[in-house]
Amino acid sequence: MWVITVYGKNDIQMFEFDNQEEAKESFKKIKGSKVLSEVIYYNDFDSKLIEEAYVSSKVS
Repeated sequence: MWVITVYGKNDIQMFEFDNQEEAKESFKKIKGSKVLSEVIYYNDFDSKLIEEAYVSSKVS
């Protein structure tokens, strides 16, 4: 699951997406201060897959 959090002057809005492509398309269209996050439920994966996802998502 992907979540976009948008910070307004007086409020915070969150939008959920099932896939990365849809989230990134919406992220480009939204104006203002915003954060795109991937939500990973650790109970749904084994530890090897979690480690691989973490390593591949690091920003250099």
